[in-house]
Formats: sequence, structure tokens, C-alpha cells
Amino acid sequence: MITVLVAGATGAVGSALVPHLRSSGFAVIPHVRPKTAERHPLGKDPRALVTELSDTARLDEHMAHSQAVVCTVGTMRRRFAAGDTYETSDYRPVVQLVESARRAPPPRPRHFVLVSAFGARPGGGYLGWKHKAEEVVRASGLPHTILRPSFIDSRGSGSVPSDGIERKPPPAVGPALRLIGKVPRFREMSDDLRPIPVKILCAAIARILHDGAPLGILTGRQIWPLGAMPLAATAARR
Repeated sequence: MITVLVAGATGAVGSALVPHLRSSGFAVIPHVRPKTAERHPLGKDPRALVTELSDTARLDEHMAHSQAVVCTVGTMRRRFAAGDTYETSDYRPVVQLVESARRAPPPRPRHFVLVSAFGARPGGGYLGWKHKAEEVVRASGLPHTILRPSFIDSRGSGSVPSDGIERKPPPAVGPALRLIGKVPRFREMSDDLRPIPVKILCAAIARILHDGAPLGILTGRQIWPLGAMPLAATAARR
């Protein structure tokens, strides 16, 4: 059975990903920050790693039992008043996870899956820090897959984010992009930009982990078909 360490397990994507992976036959170690553990169901999960990622000894201990890492961490500007920044939430955790994935004794090189953002590019701000995090993964020497979804839609996914906020795109965005996608020459652009349900994203990650092959950078045009592929509940038991 493949064991996956999921960082950002109490977020909009992570909180849906943990049960999805388990129902697909993976063993999961959800990472939960101590200040979140008291108010989120995953804080009481018997397999949870409840610690800060800066605790290298505990992180390495759990990393040693995993064959793959999925990083879904991130922040939003409205959390800046509480001390979050793009550097502390979107970049530094990726550095800490990559360093541990390289340092902890592995049975084989760990597949590192990073959920980034569509439009990540060199520079400042949210997309600039997402790009810096991608660069850390690309330079790590680990087999990796980087996902760049556009809008995230958590409705109907079972997602239980610690901030209690449902992720839903502006109402007109999805229908407009689907309409544009009916024109063959714009189909791939439409798939890159249109909102991706968390269920599709979770299914795509499960497929990537099951297949095991690093896929580099994927945008919506690759994520949608991956998320549509059926994966038997026992597929990860190999």
C-alpha cells in the first residue's frame, strides 16, 4: 500500500483529498498544524502528524513512512492580518517538505505532488511566490508533478476547510468558459481557465499517485482528463 503524506490537510483541497485517497486504497498521513488541530476533525485523526513543519525530527519520522508527498498548502490575503504571508504559507512549507523528503531515509525516491496555481510566474505577489515554490520542487531532484489549476470549486466535494469558507468561482465564469470551449481552437484554453471541482482535482491526484510517473507541470487541459479516469478502490494496494 502506498502511504502519502498530505500537507495542507485541513484546507479546501486537502480536507477532501484525505478521505478520497483513503477510499482509493492509499494510506494517508494528514499533516495538521497544532493551532488548527483543536478545531478541525483531522486534529483527532489517529494517523495525523500534528506539528509545525519546522519540527524536522517529527516531520522526518513520519516522512520515513511515506512513499509520496502531496502539498496543498496556501493562504489568502484576508489572512494577512493574522500573520500569514505568501512567503510563510505558500513557499516556506514547500521548502521544509522538500528538504525532509530528500533527507528522511526512503525505500525509493518520493513522488512530490505540488498543487500550485495557474499563471505562476517569476515576480512578486501570490503567483510569484507560487513560482518560487515550484522552482524548489523542480530543483529538488525528486520525481515530481506540479498541478496548476485555475479557480477551485469546493461545492459538493465534502471539503471541510479550517477557515470554514466554501470555495466557489464567480457565477458567470464557468458557463462562459464552457461556451468558449465549444470552439475547437479554444478548447484547451477553456480547460485551463474554467473552474475545477475539488472532486476532479482529488481524482487527478489519486491517479497521478497510483501511476507513479512524474508528469512535470500540468494545467487544466491535463487535469480534467486525469480526474475523469476511474480508479478502483484497491488500485493503490500494490
